[in-house]
Amino acid sequence: METITLEPLRWQDDPSRIIVRANDSNVDVYYQVTSPKNMEGICCGRLVEELPRILPILAPAHHLTAALALDRLFQVEPPELAQNMRTALLQAQFYAAHLRKVFFLMTSRQDPFADFHRVGGNALPPKVSKRVLERIMHFAALAQEAEDILGGRRDHPLSAVAGGVSRYLKEDHYNRIAEISEALLSFAQELAELIRTDILAEGGMLAPWSNVEIPALPGLHVAADGQPTLTDPKGGAQQLNGEQLGETIAMQKEEWTYQPFAYLQSKGWQGVEQSQGLFHVGPLARFNSGQEAVTPLAEEERQRIIECLGAPPSFKLGSAFGAMAVEVVQAAELLQLHGSQEKLTGPALRNIPKTKGTSTWAVLEAPQGLMWHQYQVDDDGIVQSLQIIDAHTANNGIKCLLAKQLVTAAMERKESSAAIKERVSVALLPF
Repeated sequence: METITLEPLRWQDDPSRIIVRANDSNVDVYYQVTSPKNMEGICCGRLVEELPRILPILAPAHHLTAALALDRLFQVEPPELAQNMRTALLQAQFYAAHLRKVFFLMTSRQDPFADFHRVGGNALPPKVSKRVLERIMHFAALAQEAEDILGGRRDHPLSAVAGGVSRYLKEDHYNRIAEISEALLSFAQELAELIRTDILAEGGMLAPWSNVEIPALPGLHVAADGQPTLTDPKGGAQQLNGEQLGETIAMQKEEWTYQPFAYLQSKGWQGVEQSQGLFHVGPLARFNSGQEAVTPLAEEERQRIIECLGAPPSFKLGSAFGAMAVEVVQAAELLQLHGSQEKLTGPALRNIPKTKGTSTWAVLEAPQGLMWHQYQVDDDGIVQSLQIIDAHTANNGIKCLLAKQLVTAAMERKESSAAIKERVSVALLPF
């Protein structure tokens, strides 16, 4: 039996690799997350108010999800200023996260160390205009600056607290947020057109992946009414109980990966390839829900993507990147709406909690996909148990299935290990 290790996979949030074990009659492919994260072990025994600052080690949007859970635990409604600041922060996170994905795609066939090679060295020829890449990273940096202003820090925000936010913005920050949001909206429309013409069009950057079929799994997203909703591959929708999502969705741990698999409890677990309960979250799940964008320019862009790729549900890789184009425009519009000075000023930063429950939950649509938290605390507010569902667990199944499909097909074509790794890394980007 031959064993091939594809390591590390580029651009994955968690350190990961693919192990391929092949013989004459069979190919086994394992997508492995190689870094353990025991969040229950980290959080249990701590004050529940600490969770918004601990959980962003998974992803920045966990900060906001934890704050929403604290609002419910302490039965307090944040003032309008705080809600606007949190919303603006989330939109800046959407913008920066999606631009990084587009940048990774555009540089996927280039040498990441090209700038370090001597002139006349063996750097790969550029596939994308350097000016385009510089502009993408410039506006990603602007979105990250907005994250710094609104959240205190970009990767580990600290502004949201139970009942509101912890501080007002500085005087010069109001004008800066307005300048950033205007610039981001202008570039979002430019980027959306670039995605349609250079990435999604026939012969574009995704041409080598044009025949890739994303596994047709149900998509889980947050509907317009704030409730988790499951959309099946044929477009049918089933609303789930947000408070009881932890009972609807179960976790399965396998010995060959540190990342558990999320699946629908009612369908049971029969293994990754046989399980009927797998689902996915993220841009493609939101696009396949068929729900309209919440802002006018984003809805116009969604209609252009549908005209280009066809109506949802769609399980092509291009549909996931098309969804990102829509969401970048939407994020910029919402940042401009909620990030104006009149929206970020007011008489109160937060409403002080006066009572406390013993259990809480929250759900949020984050850049990577739906996030769900549930905590149990004692009378002193010490965390006793914690459950989290996010893109890491929800998309573990679809990543494994997609990796097996791509690796098996590439090996039949006798592609090199480097080519297989590139092909898989790009296909996993949206998830």
